[in-house]
Amino acid sequence: METMSTPLRAVTDGVSPEYGVFSVAEVINGRLAGSAVNGEIEPPGDDRVAAGDDGLVIQVTSAYTDTAHVRFELWDEPPPVDAWKELWTGRLLSKSGLVGAGAWASSYAHDVEFDLGRSDTTWSARVATKILQTEQEAGFPYAIARVELYKIQFWN
Repeated sequence: METMSTPLRAVTDGVSPEYGVFSVAEVINGRLAGSAVNGEIEPPGDDRVAAGDDGLVIQVTSAYTDTAHVRFELWDEPPPVDAWKELWTGRLLSKSGLVGAGAWASSYAHDVEFDLGRSDTTWSARVATKILQTEQEAGFPYAIARVELYKIQFWN
């Protein structure tokens, strides 16, 4: 009998990219911390995701993206593969058990925070994206016609 993976919890919010990228990093004392925000990870090239041991730098697809919509998900097993475009799969260390996403800049503030429920753990993780696009309407900003969605999934 095949078991089905189950989502345990999730949170979704908007992130404001800076210079066309945003960071996923652990949260310590209310601030993003680690390699993704300390300048240890260079912005990604064509792969769109650059990874360190404890964080990611993710490049959005459009210079007009003011807000990237990020959903953190915690799963009991590897989540099923779906129609979203997979950008990266690997392992991430979280000492605090909290991860967040925010602009890739020296301010280290974050727009969304997610509790993984366990500290000092190296998690399996996947980043997937989906672009929602409709016709651009004259007189309205381009960003209204194009929305970038990102799922950052964790399991152990």
